[in-house]
Amino acid sequence: MEIILSENPKKYGDSVLFECNISNTILHEIANENIFLSDVLSAWSDVTHNLETKTSSKTILLNNKDITSNNKTFFYKDWFERSIKYVDQLYDYRIKDFYSFDDICYIYGIPSNNFLKYYTLIKSIPLHIKSEININNTPCTQTTFVENILGRKNKTNKIFYTLQIKNPTENSKNPK
Repeated sequence: MEIILSENPKKYGDSVLFECNISNTILHEIANENIFLSDVLSAWSDVTHNLETKTSSKTILLNNKDITSNNKTFFYKDWFERSIKYVDQLYDYRIKDFYSFDDICYIYGIPSNNFLKYYTLIKSIPLHIKSEININNTPCTQTTFVENILGRKNKTNKIFYTLQIKNPTENSKNPK
């Protein structure tokens, strides 16, 4: 697998790409370097598109086509390395608001020169995601449908294949 994937996925977050609500822009960018990886990610995106639990607190921050600034998704490698992946990791449920930048620096060891990164990211989270977090009011620990399927020992590939055939999305309808 290392030969096929080489260095390409590392600049987009490596295995986290399979959790992202990935944009077509990133898929095309990857396709320019590795058509196989682009096809795999496109198929994975098709399968998981309508299957994920729609709980906004588990909304991924990285490479998410719904969280953008100037039509570009976010991927902060240093934040990813500190395991910051989800909206709920930036949210303080006690006060029903996002953590202050100082709190984020303390909790995750983010350098103080990331001030603009943090506020740009927070301001880029769509209102519907922010309001759903306030409505849900508790940290999300619910297992997603895909995680449940992956936990099975039998027929995992058959389940994903069947779901992809029954529920095609725009990625599978628009050939490259």
